[in-house]
Amino acid sequence: MTITCARCGVTGEALASPPLPTPVGREVQAHTCPACWKAWLATQVMIINEYRLNLVDPQVRRQLEAEMRRFLHLGETAVT
Repeated sequence: MTITCARCGVTGEALASPPLPTPVGREVQAHTCPACWKAWLATQVMIINEYRLNLVDPQVRRQLEAEMRRFLHLGETAVT
């Protein structure tokens, strides 16, 4: 599948499979190139470590997802 990445604007191959087992994963696959996804994974690790996030907390996971959406230019969702 060929996509145009929402973050970098490059047209190329999509991720081989959704990176998350959710509808958000399918959205990421449809709008994110492998290079930008790899950049997000590195950034995510830095965010988790810098802020010492507890990913067991659903609120923290929602906030991290919102940050991912901003990073990948996927549009905003409400964080509750």
